[in-house]
Amino acid sequence: MLFRSSRSVEKMGLEPLEFADCLMDSPFFRERVHAHEKELERTSKAIKGLITECKDLLQATRNLSKAQRNFANTLNEFKFECIGSKQTDDEIVIANSLKKFSMLIGTIEDERDRMLERACVQIIHPLENFRKEQIGAAKEGKKKFDKQTNKFCQSLERYLNLKSKSNDSSLQEADATLDVERHQFYQASMRYVLQMQEVQERKKFEFVEILLGFMYGWLTFYHQGHEVSEDFKPYMTDLQIKLQKC
Repeated sequence: MLFRSSRSVEKMGLEPLEFADCLMDSPFFRERVHAHEKELERTSKAIKGLITECKDLLQATRNLSKAQRNFANTLNEFKFECIGSKQTDDEIVIANSLKKFSMLIGTIEDERDRMLERACVQIIHPLENFRKEQIGAAKEGKKKFDKQTNKFCQSLERYLNLKSKSNDSSLQEADATLDVERHQFYQASMRYVLQMQEVQERKKFEFVEILLGFMYGWLTFYHQGHEVSEDFKPYMTDLQIKLQKC
């Protein structure tokens, strides 16, 4: 009888990039670098899509707010006439109820506007900066890494193609040139590895922290709306009693 393990299979993450591997520059190191690059590109596209969706969400929220205010203005301007030349206290309250409703909607929309103003600062700009500064820096690092790789490979190829009859001065000059190119390649490789690791680490706190701040702002709006409704509840209850009496 076969028993299925209750332990969930954990998804394997990216293989770590070690600085020592930069010196070896083995095929396995290049494969790991390529895997990190693919993940970086996927992250860049995902953040770009997230920014687009967030902008659409905020624009839809602005449209909703505009529609809510238009509805509130219509309530406020509605002419509520009662029969007779003199109104009772209850009739005055009922006649003014639409203006009260309009005021309630306007108060909530004021809170929504404040939330929208903070949203661009809390999520749009930080996400754009994260993608530009962090991922963009890593992409620039890749260009320098690839460029230095090509230069080092060309120097190595020239060195290996030197004829055995080359004089000592030529060989010494080739050795010096190759050492310089190797040193610059190691620097570019280590710098590139560091940049990719920094992006992965910053995703764990800086990126999520941006979204956390946005969620706090969004929930604050709902909390403020709840507070406004609680303050307005006694009026709603009193109005309901007056309507039932009528």
